[in-house]
Amino acid sequence: MGSATTIGTCKLCLKQGHALRNSHIIPEFLYKRVYDAKGRFQIFSELKDRPSGYKQKGIREYLLCEKCEGKIGVWEKYVKELLFDRAPKGVDFFDRIEFHGVDYHKFKLFQLSLIWRMDVTSLDDFNAVNLGPRHSEHLRSMLDRCDPGEPYEYGCWLIHGACQIEEIGNAIVLPTSSPRKIMGHVCYRTVLGGFFWGFYVSSHMDQFTPEDIFMTKAGTLPVWKENPQVRKFMQAMIQPLADKFASTQ
Repeated sequence: MGSATTIGTCKLCLKQGHALRNSHIIPEFLYKRVYDAKGRFQIFSELKDRPSGYKQKGIREYLLCEKCEGKIGVWEKYVKELLFDRAPKGVDFFDRIEFHGVDYHKFKLFQLSLIWRMDVTSLDDFNAVNLGPRHSEHLRSMLDRCDPGEPYEYGCWLIHGACQIEEIGNAIVLPTSSPRKIMGHVCYRTVLGGFFWGFYVSSHMDQFTPEDIFMTKAGTLPVWKENPQVRKFMQAMIQPLADKFASTQ
């Protein structure tokens, strides 16, 4: 998270006149594996007005007071250690790996904070994420109260993209919404740290049939890999970007 400050209103707790931190929109640990020797990272974009290319260091904005930054930092630390430092052993199924004993509150709150930050930031890189006032405020309130909600509420479909397309492990893909609704629900998708993150945003997610794609309250985290549906979805989104990446090398 950021260290420099400015005075303003915290986007999370809404308290005014606080020193705001220069906060990462995407946590630093999701950049570290993609930095090159010059401290740059490759960024892919499907947006016409945001071309793919290189950026220097992580993307930041003055968003959070110190207390709220620290709150989100606890969730970031947990996810960093779980996915990248400890390399936990999971149960390998044909189409996914399931990790058990995961802290539902910390992991889900981290996921919620990620899509919320992409929505509330004023930075152009995240213009494609527009949750609308009701969803944005609902998410803010959940995060402020440290309430992860039900698994289907703003559920996140997590796929290990780098195991299918190697180049994806070396880049950030800016978030976009899916071209059409998936089973009647909006999906915002991005690629960070070698993983595909698909966030479902809808007022009727309790009717989402394949609920087993999300983390459970019991602490089972499915990280998806090979099956025809996943492969087709991943290839349609990522392969053109991977080809574009290869052409720049």
